[in-house]
Amino acid sequence: MAKKRRSLQSHGRRSKVYVPVLTLIFRRRYRPRLQQVDFSLDDIRAALVELKLERGRNPADVVYRMRSRTVLPDVIRRAGFHVLRAIGRGKYRFERAQGTIIDIPRGKVIQALDLTPLPVRRLLPQTLSLIDEQGLLSMASYCKLLDHFTGLTVFRLRSHVRKSVTGVGQAELDEVDVGVALRDDEIPVVIPIEAKAAEEPVNRVQIIYQIAYARQYFPGHEIRPVCLKIDYDNLIHLLEFNVADTAAELRVLRNASYRLKLSESQARFVRDP
Repeated sequence: MAKKRRSLQSHGRRSKVYVPVLTLIFRRRYRPRLQQVDFSLDDIRAALVELKLERGRNPADVVYRMRSRTVLPDVIRRAGFHVLRAIGRGKYRFERAQGTIIDIPRGKVIQALDLTPLPVRRLLPQTLSLIDEQGLLSMASYCKLLDHFTGLTVFRLRSHVRKSVTGVGQAELDEVDVGVALRDDEIPVVIPIEAKAAEEPVNRVQIIYQIAYARQYFPGHEIRPVCLKIDYDNLIHLLEFNVADTAAELRVLRNASYRLKLSESQARFVRDP
């Protein structure tokens, strides 16, 4: 049975803590024509006290809960601010942008044979929309989707990256790959990767964080940020972004959608859980 579809981003209007706190902070700090509104952990603490909501609350959790899946309060979005992100330890910023979620561009679907080794494939769901991020990364690697998409020979460097990044705080990446072009120097291209299951949104803030990570830890190298996203129609979407400084500047440079086909021998052994 397929998972029940749910919204990629909840509205959060029922929150009796996060919405009042962020609304109070924004109204105090916003001025017309500002492109960004900065605040701190101390501002959150002060708002919690003023609103008599401080008991048992972790101030940093206010930002964590509202920066990715949850839509920001109406008053903030009406002013043109859709992005909330950390910019350092205990420092945060509202940024102007068209939205928090990156919409998946639609185009021609590329048909590809599922080359996942049978011992691996038979332990993964037949219906790809049920797969998780790590399963998606494994299949993309076996099927050489990143090679086809980027035009490079791609190798996995590391997975589950969690590192402190200057001006960001902690950045988390699902994987970092390196790609090598068909040229004599073989200088590796750094490919920071975000992977998303069917119910997960592609979030601007997470892409900006992976760019900041790659810039800090691989200076001087070309960076090609990529996201892999599976959807409820069992399509695997690959998106490559520009190396942007802010969420508002982030753009999809190229994209491709793949439909993997099981061979008859695979299909006999693969079953949905």
